Amino acid sequence: MKRVFINDNNLNAKDIDYDVIRVKGLVINSSGELIIVENNNTYQLPGGHNRKDESLEDTLSREIKEELGIKLEIKNGPFMMIVTYDSNYFDTGSKVCSRIYYYLVKTDIEPDINNLSLDTIEKETDFNILKIPIDTLDSFLNNALKDDRINPCIGREMLLVSQEFNNVYGGKI
Repeated sequence: MKRVFINDNNLNAKDIDYDVIRVKGLVINSSGELIIVENNNTYQLPGGHNRKDESLEDTLSREIKEELGIKLEIKNGPFMMIVTYDSNYFDTGSKVCSRIYYYLVKTDIEPDINNLSLDTIEKETDFNILKIPIDTLDSFLNNALKDDRINPCIGREMLLVSQEFNNVYGGKI
């Protein structure tokens, strides 16, 4: 598993107030389409925060159920982890170590918008599910970054994940 460390603020481990663990999935169908969600004025991969009583795989299964309305069992491990030290986590002033684990999830089950369980922020913003060809992900992200349609930190992380997906899987499922 590839590990990437991002520390734009030059923090030390002793500076960190608390840790956050999240899990994200590259959900791809057999036609090579990647599912991306759009909410809170940015694009991102389906996934979310890990609960203390959950395995990473259970977290991703729960988050996919909540955000895509489909039930999947995650059996493979992550192919990448990005660790970020942030000096102002979501404008809270907290110094946070964020660990995001990325999984490849292959499925031809279609998202079910009638079966979503969105959180408060997702409900209050326009929540959309998009499909894009996986081989256009980099250009999609670069255009979104250029047009301010994606959070720059999320865009940078997604480009790193796309690069590793291409390295590990040859850009194909």
